[in-house]
Formats: sequence, structure tokens, C-alpha cells
Amino acid sequence: MGANAQTTVPTFTAGQVLTADQQNQSARTGVPVFAGTVERDAAFGGSGEKTLAEGQLCYLESTNVVQYYDGAAWATVGPQTLTSGLNYITGAAFTSVASVSLANNTFTSTYRNYRIALHVTSAAADGSATMRMRASGTDDTANEYRYAQPSLTNTNATNNFNAAAATSFKVVEYQGAVGGVMEFDLVAPQLAQRTWIMGTMSYSNAAYNQITGTVGGVFWLTTQFDACSFIFSANATGVYRVYGYADS
Repeated sequence: MGANAQTTVPTFTAGQVLTADQQNQSARTGVPVFAGTVERDAAFGGSGEKTLAEGQLCYLESTNVVQYYDGAAWATVGPQTLTSGLNYITGAAFTSVASVSLANNTFTSTYRNYRIALHVTSAAADGSATMRMRASGTDDTANEYRYAQPSLTNTNATNNFNAAAATSFKVVEYQGAVGGVMEFDLVAPQLAQRTWIMGTMSYSNAAYNQITGTVGGVFWLTTQFDACSFIFSANATGVYRVYGYADS
């Protein structure tokens, strides 16, 4: 975190004696500065902290943007100057976890469609990753995930996974020693429409054969989502990146 970054937005009480550090923090910047969205969300509403309300401003070091709270969600001031058709939103590393979730409001009205890259670098054992859509901090576990995942090995063997009514999308297999990768698009997750997924994946199996495939699917209900989660059958280590497609 930079010199101006903070982890809380305090509320002072009448008669309270302020320390030099408290006054310096307030004087250095009129807008609270946070390392990222996780620190931002944790800074409001706790004991001794300001209640989040419409009109609140903040600056995020992770994406170098100023945001405002509109009473329901955070939005970016500007909009942010777009330098290409694909714009970085967020990303993180994870270590030996059973699951990882994107922060609330990762998907917003700023973008209609999103590109997500998931790289499992290693795992406790061979396994697979599935993905669930998420809204307001809760994964949707309805039996409404429909997908097909055909793949081909370098020995010309075929593998096929599919489901007509699952509780998550299957996105990638991985080998414990070397992991696996998946890149896919999410179409309209933030709209009250069916959410579509389409992408490619690659991994090596225990025999060190290379497998490459595709995945396509749809969450059948017209639900608005603001994030998603990855669930690992064997604890996994890796990174993810999320990008938004510019509309123009």
C-alpha cells in the first residue's frame, strides 16, 4: 500500500482527542485511498467507522481510479479512459484454497461482457475446477447450469463432460504438479438475462498427455450477478484476472 492508503474511514465522537496520525491521515487526502476493493469494502460500517452512504468517494490503488457510491453500488468516475477493447478490472493470487470468490460488484453496468483468465499453477492432487455465479456475496447453487466441455488429447483420445442441470459450470481439469489454465467470456452476467459462458482450457493429465478443449454453457435463469466463484476439488494455488469488454 502507498503512503496515503488506509484501511478504515473513522467516525470521531464529540470531545475525542485526535492523535497526530489521525489528523495527518485526514489532511493528506480529501478522498480515502485504498489498496483495492477488499480494503475499500472493509473500511465502512464497522465499529468506529463511517456508515457507507450515497456520495462517498474513494481512490483505488489497484486500478488507479476514483469511485463514487451511488447508494447501491460503487461506480467509476469518468468513465475511466479506455486504452483498448479489453480493460483490466481486478485480479488476485490464491494459495492452497478450496475455493476463491471475486469481490462483490466485480461485474457492473460499466461493461456488458467480461473475459476471465484462471491459472491453476499447482494443487494438492489432480482435480477439477467448477464455477458458480454469485450475487451480493452468495453463490447461486440452483440446478440451472447447463454446459458441454469436449476435449482432445495429443494421443487423439477424446474426453467429454456435460450436464443439463448442474449446480456449477465445470471449467478446467488440472494435474496437481503442473496445474491447468482456462480463459473464457461471460456474456451479460450483470443483466437480468441468461448468463452465457464460452471459452477454452488446457491441462496435462497424470500421464503427461496434453489435453485441450472448449467449454460452452448457460445459466438458465434470468438472474443478475455481480461476481463468480471457483470451487476446487483439490486445494489449488494460482491466479485469476478479470477484464471488461469496452462497448466502443
